[in-house]
Amino acid sequence: MNWAIGQHPNIQVMPETAWLVDYITGAFAAYDRGSARGEFSHLSNVGYPLENFLSTVAESIHSIVMEAYDRRCYFLYGDYMESGIDLDFTVPEAQFQVRRSPRDPKTRWIDSTPLNTHYVWALAQVFPRAKFIHNLRHPAEVARSLQNFDVAGAASAEVDDALSIWIQHTQNALLAEQALGPMRVLRVRYERIENEAEGLLQEIMSFVGESYSADCVLPLQTKVNSSLVGKKNADIPSAIYQRELFQQAVDIYTEAVNDGVKNGSSESASKRLETVFNNHWRTAFSR
Repeated sequence: MNWAIGQHPNIQVMPETAWLVDYITGAFAAYDRGSARGEFSHLSNVGYPLENFLSTVAESIHSIVMEAYDRRCYFLYGDYMESGIDLDFTVPEAQFQVRRSPRDPKTRWIDSTPLNTHYVWALAQVFPRAKFIHNLRHPAEVARSLQNFDVAGAASAEVDDALSIWIQHTQNALLAEQALGPMRVLRVRYERIENEAEGLLQEIMSFVGESYSADCVLPLQTKVNSSLVGKKNADIPSAIYQRELFQQAVDIYTEAVNDGVKNGSSESASKRLETVFNNHWRTAFSR
């Protein structure tokens, strides 16, 4: 879905940016170190605010992202500002343009790195105006697609591993919904991508405060990575349904769908989301 959103004239699509959460994790660790010894530490010595520290971190991240995007466009299109960008719609790849026109401002960006669910609290602190999209997908579909990834050239994942990953990410995303509230987190159902793509993208654009662009629908008309799921689907469900983790995942999914999206934000959920992040970065820096 990030490719679809990235066709918007003001939103750029990026490859996975795992470095970004490493950068942010390091920033929190650095601030913690710089404030550890009161008057003897550089930051705490002058009461340097965490908010100011993170604001500078956010500016540097945005600067890097924008510069990397300019470089990517130059590698793909050459001096596109001068010569323009040619679109060949006879090939499916034309629907997945990194940039469609030199005139597109592309001042915003979307990051769909899966690990982000562990870092939502930190991302929300560093980027206080950021919006988050929770793409809720049924666990059976996730297990099917991951199990078949060896067909598409990626490493095959065990079903239990796939379900464990789904549970962890989904629980984090649901906690983020509670912590940040519906003004900052939008939940969408994965099946809507196939069944009502245009309506879904209109809803997303309204949520992030951008006008709708019909170009966003174009990538969803081409399947890039089907992993040949349909070929194996008949053999998969019985194996999945026997697993205890599958029942746990379905219970989480069903409860989320039945409960819907909560109004407002929860302070207790925010504290729990902060704990999720702190557990991750402190574990990473203790190795």
